[in-house]
Order: sequence, then structure tokens, then C-alpha cells
Amino acid sequence: MRMGPGACRIAIRRVVARAIAGAPVACLPLPALLRESLSMVGSIVAQETEIAAGSIERRIRRAALGVVVVTLLAAAVCLLIANDRLERALLGRDIQAERDFMMRLVDPQAAFVWETATVHGVWVPDALQDSTPIPALFRDRPFPFTGEAEVDGTPFVFDSSPVEGGRLYLAKDVGLYERQDLAFKQILLVMSLAVAALAMLLAYVASRRLVAPLVRLAREIEDIEPASSMARLSEAGTDLELQVVVRSFNRLLEEVESYVRREKTLLGMASHELRTPVSIVAGALDGIEARAMISPVDAKAMRRIRRAIDEMDASVDAILKLTRYGDLGTQPVALLPVIRETLDDLGTMHAVHARVQVHEAAAPVVTADPVLVKMLIRNLLHNALRHTSGAVHVSVAAGNVEISDEGPGLPQRSRALLAGAPPAPEQAATGLGLFIATLVCERLQWRLEQDATAPGGTRLRLGFAAASHAAGEESPRHD
Repeated sequence: MRMGPGACRIAIRRVVARAIAGAPVACLPLPALLRESLSMVGSIVAQETEIAAGSIERRIRRAALGVVVVTLLAAAVCLLIANDRLERALLGRDIQAERDFMMRLVDPQAAFVWETATVHGVWVPDALQDSTPIPALFRDRPFPFTGEAEVDGTPFVFDSSPVEGGRLYLAKDVGLYERQDLAFKQILLVMSLAVAALAMLLAYVASRRLVAPLVRLAREIEDIEPASSMARLSEAGTDLELQVVVRSFNRLLEEVESYVRREKTLLGMASHELRTPVSIVAGALDGIEARAMISPVDAKAMRRIRRAIDEMDASVDAILKLTRYGDLGTQPVALLPVIRETLDDLGTMHAVHARVQVHEAAAPVVTADPVLVKMLIRNLLHNALRHTSGAVHVSVAAGNVEISDEGPGLPQRSRALLAGAPPAPEQAATGLGLFIATLVCERLQWRLEQDATAPGGTRLRLGFAAASHAAGEESPRHD
């Protein structure tokens, strides 16, 4: 969950309140207080890191926050070390000043006790060591003794040591130093959190400004629609680093458009070259049929030739449609009649009546281009019949058509085609036909997939969105 500016301010106020409140923070030593002062910043950075994957803006923000946190941590450590050393130096100077002051006041031959609000001192000559009572503040500690100790909740610094002619006991109340040190740490904590909050705000604003040109460029690219002529990206107002990207992208668009123009020209010429002989053959058939001088057997052959010519012309149109952008000429198409008609056409080349069995569980009607639909059905059925010698089953359901055979199964290259790979240059016509089938399915927005759970042979499932269907009982039909 991302922490916004409001939540960040609330969290900072809570930590600052703990620092000012007293005991929980007052008891922290220097390293623990550092951890307390940076714990909130660390949690914020961790949250930013968790959501930063895949976003340039967030990576910039994370990097900026990381730099600020590391710099802040180093500065805080340096300040605390310097403060600690300065405090020790001042305290040592004060202790030495108190010693010098007491030594000027004492009588070398008589015991002397000195007490103020913050300093306790005792002077005992060597001749009176056994007869002079030592105050309880010093009695419970060894002699000589130099160090810090707490007495009844009050921190003291002790400096008991022998001097010329006797012993000097000195203890200084350092509660004021401790309070000043705590106040310094609390101020450092508040300042660190304030700097962290300001760094978060500046990192957010800076990252947005840094990635704004890239975001605008991405939106311009996203708005470009594929077409024969596409808009170019403008270099005006674009940063120097991104101008290389803009020029490269515009050059890519020019290459794509040039390629599309060449392909369209080639397809136009190919369609013209294909249709010319088809038209000649069709005209010759018209002339032969007009003379009415053919036998019934020849008439049947002529009808097959006419059907082949019509299918070739339709196939040329279908291939051209695959290469064009824009909407297809769609209309309601009943799949069962298309399947039956295709099987009748293939009956001249294969033993359709003996090998093919159609299972009609529904009569789906789809909204699609009829030429592409027939081309797709013919391609799949023709491949199943040509590459196997056993039975072929066609199952028609409400939302799919399954074509299964009893052959050896699809080779690896054909399975790769179904997964979207282009055909290899040396691939046989079977692979190319299957590749065309995948292109037709892509154009129709249908699904063509292999059923891997089939016990034997190959089972291809053609999925589609049916406009309407008439459900019925499964009735085997032999064609």
C-alpha cells in the first residue's frame, strides 16, 4: 500500500510525539535512537521499493529516496559522534576546573568537604585517612575511581584519585548534560523526519517531471493506429535524448509503410495474373457449354471444372482479404451447409462417403465472411483427408467444430504453427496450408487449437462465437 503525503505527515507526528513525550525515547542509546529516527523513513522506502518494479518514475523516486536516506543517515551519525565527543571534552574540562578550584580552597592539614547543587567533593589528608568519615556517595566505590555511575536515579561522573599530601574525592551531577544530549537527539530526530518528508515530496515532484516527456512520447506512440499511412511523431519540444527514439520510430514507420506498399503492389499484380487465366478458362467453359454439344459425362466434368475455377477465384479473394486492413464483409453463415458442401466438393478427390462421419449436436450460425469460412473449413478437412487413410470425424457443437482423424498426429513443426510460429522456408505445403488456416482464424477472431487429450491421431478444435444455433440430438451422418 502506498503512503500518501497525508499518511506520511500523521506517521511523522506520531514518531515526533514519542520523542517529545519522554521515557520511551529518552532511554534509547545513540544507535537505537538512530534506528528510531530512521525507521519510518525505512518503511516508506520499503513500500516504494515494493511497488517500484516496472515503472521508471518509481525507480527514479526510489533512487532519490535512497540517496537522501543514506546521506541523512551519514549526516546523523557524524553529528551524533561529534556531539558525543564535544560533550566529553566539555565535561572533562569542567571536572578539571572543579579539581583546581577545590585544591585552592583546601587546608593540606585538615579534611575538607565541598558541596554545591551539582558538585560533591571531599579532601582527606594522608594523616587523617583513618579518622575522617567518607560520605556514602564515595564510600561504596573503590579508590581510585574514574567513571560514570547512577546514584538514586541521578547520573554522576566520579573522579577520585590521590594527589600530593592526600586524597581528593570528586563527583559531578551530569543530569544537565544528559538532558541537553536528549534534547539534541530529539531535535535531530524531528529534523531528520522533516528532511525525509521533504525529500519524499521533492522526489515525487522531480520523478513526475523527469518522466513526463517519456510519458507523452509513449502516449503519442499508443495513439498511432496501424494503417497504410500512419502519423509521424513530432520532434518539436522533445528532449535531446528522446529525439533519437523519435527519429528511429519514424524511420521504422517509413520502412513499414514501404513494405506494405510493396506487398500491396505485389498482391495486386499477382491477383491480376491469377485472374487472367481463370477468366480465360471460365470464358472457354462458357463457350463450350453454350454449344450444348457435350455428353453427360463431359458435362459432369465441366461442372467440376467450373466449381474449381469458382473456388480458385474465391481463394484469391480470400488471400487478398487477409492482407487488407478494415472490416470484413460479414454476414450470417450456417456452418453445417458449408461443411456438407465442402465434403461434396472433396468427394471428387477422396472417399468422403466411406471415411467421413459428421456428428451434428447443434446447427451454429456465425457472423463472418463466407469466403474465409469456406476456405478455412475446406483447408482443415482437406488436410485431414489427404494426410491420413482412416476415418475422419467432424463434430459440430454450438461454439466449436472438432475435426479428428486416426493418423500419426501433427509433427512438431505443425504444432509450432498452431502456437503462432511462422512456417519455415523448407516446410512442406501441409505446413503452409495450416499456417494459412491460422491466419484465417486470426482474421475471423476464431480459435484453432489442438486437443492434446485425444487418445490417438489429431483432433483440431475450431472455436467461435455463434450468432445463434439450433440444438439437437447427436445423429451420425455418413457422407
